[in-house]
Amino acid sequence: MELLVSEDIIEEQKEEFYIARNLQRLLKDRNLNANQLSGLLGIPSMTVGRIVSGQTADPRVSTLKLIAHYLGVTVDSLMANDETATNIKPHFIPLLDWDTIQKINNIKEIDLKSWKDWQPIPPTENVNKRSEGLFAFISRPAMFPRYRHGSVLIIDCLAIPLDGDIVLVKIKRNNELSLRELITDANEWQLRPIVRGANILHFSTTEHQIIGVNQLTMLYSKR
Repeated sequence: MELLVSEDIIEEQKEEFYIARNLQRLLKDRNLNANQLSGLLGIPSMTVGRIVSGQTADPRVSTLKLIAHYLGVTVDSLMANDETATNIKPHFIPLLDWDTIQKINNIKEIDLKSWKDWQPIPPTENVNKRSEGLFAFISRPAMFPRYRHGSVLIIDCLAIPLDGDIVLVKIKRNNELSLRELITDANEWQLRPIVRGANILHFSTTEHQIIGVNQLTMLYSKR
């Protein structure tokens, strides 16, 4: 008796292979393995291991989105039957140190023509090929464990802050910087701390300046 396999099953098997192949290449390029990726994202190691090895049929889109976001690619490129799909040519944005960010009120104040420190980033669902209004900085120890040491945070100064966004805020009275979660409602905006022990700030345009929105976080730096 001849057994017939549906085209849907065949396509699913192909998709598993494409995802596994692309993930293996991306992890190798970033000097990561499946266990490390699991720990960084808080996904069970067995789940990540099965996806990377191609043993998971129809992995959850939410899981793929989380993995793709951290690796700096799109979900579509993970699933593509094209070895060049994940070889996204990066573009470059200025990499700023903490002191420089404290001194400026607008990214336009920086003379980009003479700027020497640049961070390559791939275009993703959150960050497209536009470089205007974007800058990067390397996470500080006080941001751990929310951000792994050495992570590169991409800040978009042109993005409109929305409820739940992580925003970079300058406290005007002392020029201190703080990374906060923005919570909005009809009565007020709150700037909640990303780590324990800090106070909630009640946003005021006279006291605070939202410099930009954290649109992307990468697990590696050019340094």
